[in-house]
Amino acid sequence: MKRVLFTPGPTEVPAEVLQAMSKPLIHHRTDEYRQYFLETTRLMQEHLGTQEPALTLSCSGSGAMEAAVVNLLSAGDEAIVVEGGKFGDRWRAICQAYGVRAHTVSVEWGRVATVEEAESALAAHPGAKVLFLTHSETSTGALFPVHDMARAARARGVVTVVDAITSFGVYDLHFDRSDLDVVVWGSQKGMMIPPGLGFVCLGPRAWELVKEAKLPRFYWNLAQARTSLEAGDTPFTPAITLVLAARAAMLLLQKEGREQVFARHQRNADATRAAVRALGLPLFAEVPSNTLTAVAVPPGVDSSGVLKGMESQYGVKIAGGQDRLKGKIFRLGHIGYYDEGDILRLVGAFEAALHDHGGRVEPGAAVRAAQQSYRSLQAPAAARVR
Repeated sequence: MKRVLFTPGPTEVPAEVLQAMSKPLIHHRTDEYRQYFLETTRLMQEHLGTQEPALTLSCSGSGAMEAAVVNLLSAGDEAIVVEGGKFGDRWRAICQAYGVRAHTVSVEWGRVATVEEAESALAAHPGAKVLFLTHSETSTGALFPVHDMARAARARGVVTVVDAITSFGVYDLHFDRSDLDVVVWGSQKGMMIPPGLGFVCLGPRAWELVKEAKLPRFYWNLAQARTSLEAGDTPFTPAITLVLAARAAMLLLQKEGREQVFARHQRNADATRAAVRALGLPLFAEVPSNTLTAVAVPPGVDSSGVLKGMESQYGVKIAGGQDRLKGKIFRLGHIGYYDEGDILRLVGAFEAALHDHGGRVEPGAAVRAAQQSYRSLQAPAAARVR
């Protein structure tokens, strides 16, 4: 049986990306590799809406998060972390591991912190140098108002760092026209390639902090990475195959067009949410992200049975909850390489597995609702990125 990933990461990988990864390995200290690497970097900058250097690290998204912390701060510095899920909490854990005093704005998982709550924390901790945010919280499916929070932070002279690991390629972050100072993201989500690359983009105010930061760094030295990038290189051996994959993926996104990519994710998210509501199920997130749809497990339904049944019987892999949400939510991913037909398969399998494992659902309701969502747009269905 063909199996398709509908998890919030890793996501499905296009055939063009797989083909790029299957080519014979090339050496990284060559003009051939430098050409590919610089092209990939340029395409990422265009997608992010920036002229600032986009730095590539051989690591997961969490490595890029850690790189941001150690390049901006010193031991004993203060920072503010807005935390409303597993990955917001990761900012706090990284800060504390390096002796940074992290003041948290904590909200119940599924809820979204307000700009007013962020402003209150900024006022209460005037010594804070950095505000750490999560744009799309992967553990809850919630979308945070990072641009408004960054505007409040800039007014107080505080640098804003955003985890866009799940939102890059889904939302227009328009970096150079925003108040964001640092954006980090990873390879295995909206970029549609396997895990293993992390990315960091810093604006001018952030680079000023880098000059005075004293936390230890060797592999995560972003100033060195920027210097190497100017020559088309990285300080250390890169994940060559993944860089070639990233080039192939970014070429696909360029061909589709930035605005079309963002619009496709909106359509797919709307259709998925319509399907879930048609099944009588509540969305878990207060403000749902277009990256995934988190759904509360209905009473009497065996969540593990649904997850296993979707994969074994219908060939569809989704994710359950993490940490305190384990067994309490389903997470239906629609980030990356998906079109209308894929989403109809996702919601159809979800509906069938719910029915198989104790859910009271009307057969066909989810698929009909998703179809109606697409039809209501009165536009051609989103084509697969080609």
